[in-house]
Amino acid sequence: MKRIITLFFAFLLIAMSFGQSSSNITAKKMKSEPRVQSQVNFEIQPRAIDCIWESDFTNASEWVTDHDSNDCSLDWEIGQNLECGGFYPIDAIDSADGYYAMLDSDEYGGEEGGTETEDSWLTMANPVDCSNYNNVIVEFDTWYQSYSTERCFLVVSTDGTFPTNLDPTTEADPANGIYELFPDISGDVQANTGNPATRRINITEAAAGQSQVWVRFNWTGTWGYAWFIDRVCVAEQPADDISLDYGVVSHNGTGEEYGRVPTGQIGNTVNCAGQVFNFGYADQTNVMMSMDVVDESNYNVASVDFGEDDMYGLDTEGYLDLSTTISGPVATDQIVYFSKDVGMSPTPGVYTATFTASSDGDNENGESFGDNSAVREFAFTDNIYSSDGLGVYSNADYTRMGTGSFLDGSDGFMMMSYYDISAGTNVAGATIMLDSYGYSTPATVAGGELVVAIRDTSLLSSESFDPTDVIDQTDFYLVTESDVANGFITVPFSSPVYLSPNAYYISVEMYSNGNESDIYILDDETVPQPSYLSMIYIPGDQVYSNGNAAAIRLITGESVGVDENKIAGLNIYPNPSNGMLNIELDEQGQFNLEINDMLGKVVCNKSISSNTMLDLTDLDKGIYFVKLSNSAATQTTKVIIE
Repeated sequence: MKRIITLFFAFLLIAMSFGQSSSNITAKKMKSEPRVQSQVNFEIQPRAIDCIWESDFTNASEWVTDHDSNDCSLDWEIGQNLECGGFYPIDAIDSADGYYAMLDSDEYGGEEGGTETEDSWLTMANPVDCSNYNNVIVEFDTWYQSYSTERCFLVVSTDGTFPTNLDPTTEADPANGIYELFPDISGDVQANTGNPATRRINITEAAAGQSQVWVRFNWTGTWGYAWFIDRVCVAEQPADDISLDYGVVSHNGTGEEYGRVPTGQIGNTVNCAGQVFNFGYADQTNVMMSMDVVDESNYNVASVDFGEDDMYGLDTEGYLDLSTTISGPVATDQIVYFSKDVGMSPTPGVYTATFTASSDGDNENGESFGDNSAVREFAFTDNIYSSDGLGVYSNADYTRMGTGSFLDGSDGFMMMSYYDISAGTNVAGATIMLDSYGYSTPATVAGGELVVAIRDTSLLSSESFDPTDVIDQTDFYLVTESDVANGFITVPFSSPVYLSPNAYYISVEMYSNGNESDIYILDDETVPQPSYLSMIYIPGDQVYSNGNAAAIRLITGESVGVDENKIAGLNIYPNPSNGMLNIELDEQGQFNLEINDMLGKVVCNKSISSNTMLDLTDLDKGIYFVKLSNSAATQTTKVIIE
């Protein structure tokens, strides 16, 4: 399999390819709701640098908000505990004191969006004196989620004047003080910085040695989500400052980082990697990375050093080149990537990998060592394969998506997770994590239906997707009140499905009775993933890349852990019925009979031991689910009463 390494936080974008498909799949705007319960335990870290000038937005007079009156009337807001007010809100930024600045493009665009170009400015009210500094940076906390048409700039002025005509086609121009802040994610729908993320921008070219320096945050776009800014600091750039952007543990070496991987899908080695960036102005010698892996008992199971024999750089076009290693020193603003296949015993359990980067100038004894480490949690399992790591990650960040997320998604909306099968295996079914697993007030309501299917990745063309084209699929499953209370659903295939080595999508197709019984599935946003790892389908539209890691978990092996045997000779007729329903059984014994309506409400519950005629003429016309079970088997049949 071709190895693909994804640079999630770099200042470059790496093209991705995958599995059997070469389709270029875009995304669509999602209707997202803020979480009411989160597992995130975030702490704002102290600064590792001394600021020449600093603002935490407790004093709004330190800033001037304005906009290009020829384009829009949208302004930044400054205050405490500001929240997005649009139709598709994102969470507010995590802030130490709750004071920050917010640009709410979604609220300004309304439900259907606007067409005008937004050009909105957040500018320092007074300049800072940088005449004694040869190297200058701006460090700030931020939270930004991208839609399709916007750019975020930092603009530097030394005379108090700024360009007033920036738009989404504007190119970065550091020589004239124009720096694009998020070129790696802007325009990639629902890509985000993390909440919050600390960014540093080197403005030396525009600001060094200048007696007056103003900084402006400039938003320009058309109907995006939102952008938050907190804790802005103008500082002298340190000489020695390398940062570890992220650490990777990828069992198949493609950059896909699954939360759980069955031991049967793991080979003799696991690819471990990390990206290091030299933010200091001095070249760094002896740049290295180390990794320590411990199990749940904090017992060390692996310790690995990465040196120049494992260090890679970028080619002339800015893409990662894994064909040959490079040597130091690492120049200022240079990115290097460490990668090595590590022997790791695939014993079931939860593991924590801690990555640490160092150099001669920036090590544990230095002043800038606070951003030199990264942590990655993962699990090896007997039979659970999940792109999400909910229940594994100690500080998980997630949202939800479902039949109420899109205007045309009430019935037939589909979410999909991508799975790379390295070794042929049987698949018994899937577990779907409902939003009730992570939200104290879930949007999922009993009574909806879903069906799980396995799909060939080559059939997910954005222009010709056929929802009926599946490798195999389960029976329709009625979501019950018990499922919502449990927070998950496990759905078996009628018999195990064998998957040969290749890539597949596991899809969940949902029906909510016109949003009367919405179904929402959790989407894990903790670890940034390749765009193809989570896909959606909107009925009447097309396939899109959306979300990050949909919590749709593959169950390998022969059984999902519950007995899915059918009841021998069960026959329920006529169907459709006028309300008089016959139940025929080949086997004798005690059975529990339960009938649910479309909302999941139990309308009949009784015991039977032989052939039975039910009088349901007092029920309203519609769809009902007849569930018959004993200690050995369970079977559910959908019936229609006319």
